[in-house]
Amino acid sequence: MPLASVLLPPTRLQNTTSKPAPLTEAQRKARTEHNHICQDKINEAVEEWKQTTLTTAADLSECFGMKPCHFLDLFFQDGAHLVHKHSKVNAYNAYLHMKAEELRDNEENPTLAKLHSEEFKTKYSNLGEDKLEEIITPRVQDVAHTFKTMQQMMNGLNRRVGVEGFICLVRNSPEYHMEPKWYFSNQALVNYMRVAVPIHKGWDIGYVSAKLEAFAIAGCNSINLCRTSKQQADEMKRQIREKICTMLVEITNNKTAVMHYIDYKEKIVQCYGVELIGWTYDKFTNPSILSTSLPALQALLDAINTRSCKFIWLTPLQLNEHHQERQKAIDNGSIPAPKTRKPRKDRGTKRKLINEPGKENENSNAPPKSKKRHTSAAKKKVLGDLVQPKSMETVDSEGSGED
Repeated sequence: MPLASVLLPPTRLQNTTSKPAPLTEAQRKARTEHNHICQDKINEAVEEWKQTTLTTAADLSECFGMKPCHFLDLFFQDGAHLVHKHSKVNAYNAYLHMKAEELRDNEENPTLAKLHSEEFKTKYSNLGEDKLEEIITPRVQDVAHTFKTMQQMMNGLNRRVGVEGFICLVRNSPEYHMEPKWYFSNQALVNYMRVAVPIHKGWDIGYVSAKLEAFAIAGCNSINLCRTSKQQADEMKRQIREKICTMLVEITNNKTAVMHYIDYKEKIVQCYGVELIGWTYDKFTNPSILSTSLPALQALLDAINTRSCKFIWLTPLQLNEHHQERQKAIDNGSIPAPKTRKPRKDRGTKRKLINEPGKENENSNAPPKSKKRHTSAAKKKVLGDLVQPKSMETVDSEGSGED
């Protein structure tokens, strides 16, 4: 075919923009000198501001008898101290505090007489160095100071940037006793959460705290919250399905990608050019059909979490090999051929419209047709029996009089 007969699609017209003329050497030097002058002015202004801030901090330290660094922290971090110096906790006081909590848990009043009794003293003297070191760990102070620092950092971020939020701290170990801690940067958020989270009990901080604490103690794993093995198996299967779909979307960069298990070779391997490796079961099938054996499901879930079971890209040569193997299996009859929809009988012809505008106008003056009711034979028989009931035989009175 000659090149002249080839019809090319029309090219899209683009807005042509002319490039600026190149700068001369004198213009470049003038621009560089101008930028240096501007930067020097900025540096002078910033240095002046620094000196003013340091002078203000020094004046406040003399006025209130504190160090200038304290006011600098207030200026820049809203008073948040990221490093705190903790004094060493007395082991005996920490031991008495632990015993007081045990007495309260047993619904007893921790009086001074009980705490300083000979029984507790004897137990304390029998404790080893490792146990004492474990007791005097200042976890309570650490939590209190860290939580206060988080509040100060959020307040400072609110003033500098303009953000709102809340903080919730719960324990994740049953060995450490701590009440859940909440902080809202704006009290209006508490009232709004009742509208944003319309649960059956309403927004109850105590109820939400208990749920979060139970979830954290369970290892932040929803499987541990299930009561029966059937519920645990269903939860594992749900996580496996969701994680496989997430991996498919990530590797294909296609948010509408959906996992297919029945036509996996055709709709996943051949369509996207990826293959799932590391499947721990002998047969690849939908996770919903797998057995409810918890160890086998946990092994598959661990393989997905550790990325030993994942999708990988296939080369064009590997894709061709997969296609040939699949075609041979279809020809041999070992696997069924892909299902195809039957074409419509009226394909290629114009289908009749239900309500055509021309016919509606023509038949607008015509009387409506009466609808016929079709009744079954059994119903007709029943209706006939009801309409014509059997009656007694009648005797003609005139004939009897003549006789």
